[in-house]
Amino acid sequence: MKYLIPIALTSLIALYTSMTYAQEVQKDSIFVKIEDKLEIKVSIYDYSDLKSTILKDLEELQEILKVTEDIPEDTPYSITYKPNEKLTINTKETVETVIWENGKHMPYKFENKCVIVSDKYQLKAYFNTLEDLTSEDLTAKLSEAVEATITNNNRYSKLFKYSFDKDSLIASENYGIGKRGHTLELTGGVGANLIKNEFVLDLSGQIAFNLNNKDIPKSSYYISYNLLYDFVENSSADLNGFLNLGYRHNLSNSYNDTNWLGLEFGYLVNRNGNLFDEDTFRFGLNWDLGRSISIAPQLYISSEQTFPGLRIGIGF
Repeated sequence: MKYLIPIALTSLIALYTSMTYAQEVQKDSIFVKIEDKLEIKVSIYDYSDLKSTILKDLEELQEILKVTEDIPEDTPYSITYKPNEKLTINTKETVETVIWENGKHMPYKFENKCVIVSDKYQLKAYFNTLEDLTSEDLTAKLSEAVEATITNNNRYSKLFKYSFDKDSLIASENYGIGKRGHTLELTGGVGANLIKNEFVLDLSGQIAFNLNNKDIPKSSYYISYNLLYDFVENSSADLNGFLNLGYRHNLSNSYNDTNWLGLEFGYLVNRNGNLFDEDTFRFGLNWDLGRSISIAPQLYISSEQTFPGLRIGIGF
């Protein structure tokens, strides 16, 4: 029964993090101009099998459009396609969009738009005639642009721009959307602990080395120190200190909100009173709820006893 709370909290963390993995984040973007016929923008969420997925979805859409009789003839329209699920066509007003050309932005008018929505990417194509959208030329040139992007992909978020002259890729430039490198982070906090059915307060300090991917901190290695205040009779307190080493991984794909989950190993380096034995180790599962609140089920182990603990922390 005494292990029920840590087990329940661990299960809750596992459930929440499985939901977090489903979040989408734009890693890179592609702009492609094919002569004066098409402008394409691709927002990339997942690079795994990206090229084959895009080409498969596009070719399936082209086959559907070649046989359908529902394309408006005298009015601009917008196509939305979710592979293997649904295709819709809506009429719309003519829009003017901006296309990159030879290092400059040039305005062109396209009457129609097509959007393909996928878990791995989102593609928007602006065009005037259905023949341009369903041509093999589009498939071949988009394949070349995606392949070039995959080759130049790295841990920085980028905007890749391509332009075609007939069958030649005449321009290929990329600009860093974000250039945040690895970071060294110093933080502090206070915590409330439940240890042996006693409430124990603590002060903590931590220094962490964070590894970023696409400008999002994803992995963190840290060393921390917890100074625990065990209040006893006469309003005095026994001070105990744990030195900790830990690793955590950010399960969030949001630039603004983090969801750190990690493991921590600690050892009692400063002992006073009878709350802990001299050779006490501590293992913890740390979950940061956003940027300021954390919760950590813990297990204390010594040669004499083993017991659970729970810490709720507030960082600053």
